[in-house]
Amino acid sequence: MKQVYLEAGWKPNPLYDELVSRPPEGYKFTVGTSPLKRRASRVAKNRAPYWLLGKLDKIAPLALLRARAESLKRVPPDTDLIVSCGMLVYRRVPWVADHEYLSLLLGGNIGYFNTYRGFLERAFASEYCKRIICWSQVARKVVESNLDCGKFQDKLEVVYFAIRSKEFKKDFRNGKVKLLFVGSANLPGEFKIKGGRETLEAFLLLRQQYSQVELVVRSDVPPDIKTKYGGNEGLTIIDTPLPRERLEQEYKTADIFVLPAHNTPWMVPLEAMSYELPIVSLDVWGNPEIVEDGKTGLLARTSEGLRYYTDSFMPYFGTREFMKSIESPDPAVVADLAAKIGVLIENAELRRQMGAAGRREVEQGKFSIERRNAQLKRIFDEATA
Repeated sequence: MKQVYLEAGWKPNPLYDELVSRPPEGYKFTVGTSPLKRRASRVAKNRAPYWLLGKLDKIAPLALLRARAESLKRVPPDTDLIVSCGMLVYRRVPWVADHEYLSLLLGGNIGYFNTYRGFLERAFASEYCKRIICWSQVARKVVESNLDCGKFQDKLEVVYFAIRSKEFKKDFRNGKVKLLFVGSANLPGEFKIKGGRETLEAFLLLRQQYSQVELVVRSDVPPDIKTKYGGNEGLTIIDTPLPRERLEQEYKTADIFVLPAHNTPWMVPLEAMSYELPIVSLDVWGNPEIVEDGKTGLLARTSEGLRYYTDSFMPYFGTREFMKSIESPDPAVVADLAAKIGVLIENAELRRQMGAAGRREVEQGKFSIERRNAQLKRIFDEATA
């Protein structure tokens, strides 16, 4: 049994839990911990990172400093391979990079990229870096468009996240049509970038036409937004964490999953698919790779007034300027989102077909644990040969 050390300076995506608990055959994981990471996990329970880390990142590239600090820490002596979550590795041991946003390997300040891109190219070209795993095809495109990949082109590979299938029989209800929006379970303060405002505005439009539609929002919601929308008929806002059993019940009783995110969250869309729900999202970043438009869900347009990427497709979302620009929902986006949801409200059979197609992707397709593990086993075997 070979030992893989999972290293992340901050709290890793919850989908890594699915990897640690269900690793490829012949491998087991040890999850790295450190005072830095424990402190980051405590701070992440409130909104301090958005202010404090933003201030610090203007002074120096925190991600590079964090990677250097982590390299001073000893890994378990029986480690065969390091899988690094969103950070570089400065150790003379085999390692695999695993990331979605290339610029975050240097820090939250996108302005650092041109100055420090050489650090990325040298790290990726190192003989110890065995693979550069991207979460999506668009993430791979960014690497190829922004770095000189001549020395590591053959290391690039896309490996999709996977989630366990659910053992249940979908109970299709008659009458009411329940929409479900679930915000991040990993980070607070993500309501707006996940499309929460657009979801609420679209719901108000839909209620004018469909009296049977209802919306459940499970997310941290800013107080002013909760006050503004909270009294609307058919709307339920749950802004406190739910026990796993209760959240599962919300998924099981929903008809349509709505997540018009301005970035690409991975956990909740895959979870929604595992519960046989069609998804309505925005056509941005890697969302079309999760939600296949017309097959597992529908994609609404993005705002013409928002600049999502640089000319080389480096994403802007997450920057302070971008977050300010999404404060007020674009009426055109809201109208298109409502129209896409309306198609599914009116067509119960289409909802069932799309939901079933999404569930198949989780159970047998590109988001299945079996397919992910087959891919990772090959990568790990080659890296540790």
